[in-house]
Amino acid sequence: MIDIEALNKAIVLTQNGYVREAEAIYLKLLSENPNEYLLLSTLGLFYVNVRDFEKASEYLKKACEIKETVGTVSALGFAEFEKQEFEKSAEVLERALNFGENPDIFNKLILSLFHIKNYKKAVEYSIKMYEKYPDNTDAISHMVKALTQSGKLIEAEKLCVGYLKEHTDSASLWFHLGYLKELIYSDDKQACECYRQALELGNNEAYYNIAVSYQKQGDFDKAEEYYNKMLDFYPKDIDTLTSLGMCKLAQKKFKEGYDLFFLRDKSSLDKKTKNPWGVNKNWEEKVVVLCDQGFGDHIQFIRYLPFLQEKVKKIYVASHPSLTCIFAPNYPDVEFITYDEINPNMQSVRVTDLAYALDIDFENIPFAEGYLKSDKAEIESKKLKVGLCWEAGNAGIRTMINRTINIKLFEPILDLENIQVYSFQVRDTLKGNERYADKMINLASSFKNFSDTARAMKSMDVIISVDTSVAHLAGALGVKTFLMLPYVSDWRWFNDTKTTPWYNSVEIFKQTDPISWEKPIEDIICKLKEYSL
Repeated sequence: MIDIEALNKAIVLTQNGYVREAEAIYLKLLSENPNEYLLLSTLGLFYVNVRDFEKASEYLKKACEIKETVGTVSALGFAEFEKQEFEKSAEVLERALNFGENPDIFNKLILSLFHIKNYKKAVEYSIKMYEKYPDNTDAISHMVKALTQSGKLIEAEKLCVGYLKEHTDSASLWFHLGYLKELIYSDDKQACECYRQALELGNNEAYYNIAVSYQKQGDFDKAEEYYNKMLDFYPKDIDTLTSLGMCKLAQKKFKEGYDLFFLRDKSSLDKKTKNPWGVNKNWEEKVVVLCDQGFGDHIQFIRYLPFLQEKVKKIYVASHPSLTCIFAPNYPDVEFITYDEINPNMQSVRVTDLAYALDIDFENIPFAEGYLKSDKAEIESKKLKVGLCWEAGNAGIRTMINRTINIKLFEPILDLENIQVYSFQVRDTLKGNERYADKMINLASSFKNFSDTARAMKSMDVIISVDTSVAHLAGALGVKTFLMLPYVSDWRWFNDTKTTPWYNSVEIFKQTDPISWEKPIEDIICKLKEYSL
């Protein structure tokens, strides 16, 4: 039997801030009653309140094994959310809704779904939340955000504008409207006005989006000013620190930029290594290079391996198998492994940090002539062979839209005489391969890895690509490439408009208008006509 007097004493001690004393009583009571649901649940909630979410999760799971209630299951979901175990929190909070509903459960569930990018379910639960709580502006904001992230931009804008007529004081709706102005119309000035309205209503996170908008307009000074204003409110916000770093890197401020960019979120690989390289650390004899971020990043920064070989005795590289097959033959003295084979005690360094770790600045970028070799596929044509990639994948919607061009805009190229176009587009959400099957040959459908892609590339006369891994691979192979960059491009291209110090074989065709691709495509057509004469 539980000592109710002792239990009440622990509750009072907790309320008065005597956490350790309360914890001792709870643990003593539990040792006497190890399978008592009430104690397990109360102790789990105690740990939630003192923000020890690991222990909270442990005791709440045990409580749920005995009996599930809305309070216990939802508390377990909140604990998993705070641990950033978003798959688990989404699963648990969905279960919690079977026992009872409240706005907090819906909120945490929908945020969990955003984190794991399950936007379909996020839309579903946002609608349910709104139906249950029609006056809750969080429900409306979640619906707008879920539709936005699902790519249903016009629907999201219509919903947002409609509810702003009734909720003009909603900071979150003004914030979302600004984001939609960016994505739909590339109208950063109007977006900034919406963000400023959100600021006036108390949403300080709008400082970040204002900074991004200024950066997209090419005003780096203003962008840095607003990133710093965001940091005044959220001094440890990793996204802001990282973005400020990238803003400086875009201006070729190597040291300033990398000092901040180095702080970026590395949680996806942190659990696999306990011995990361740091600015004040010496190199150890064995080092594992972790290929982080996107495939294009892996290809771009793998060039620094020979310089790391000068400092250490043995290098392991953890990469995706589809890239290992092209990397391994080019770096025979390096051992390539899977992410699951990483030795957590070995010193590690991110591939995207190699330039920083080796202190090779942007004035000394190595191997611009190319550094990967590949066999050539047998692709015969009497016409000029042109490889085409029009869509970037595996990125946030803001980045994806910025780096993706509607396949329809390439029709003037597809219709050129003496040109044979070959598709290098693997992830084809715009269905370009299907829509233009009569005008281009789909090579991408046969690609199993980047070795296949490289062999096909070596047979091309020209590659035309948006900013994605295809462009980096072509540059690394030394294949002539026309790179199509948006009005404000990723930091790696340094706001260059014609050539890039990363790859001698790459020629840049950049938007001069943030809305139109007409000029870059016209310039590319002129080049192709010259090549095909």
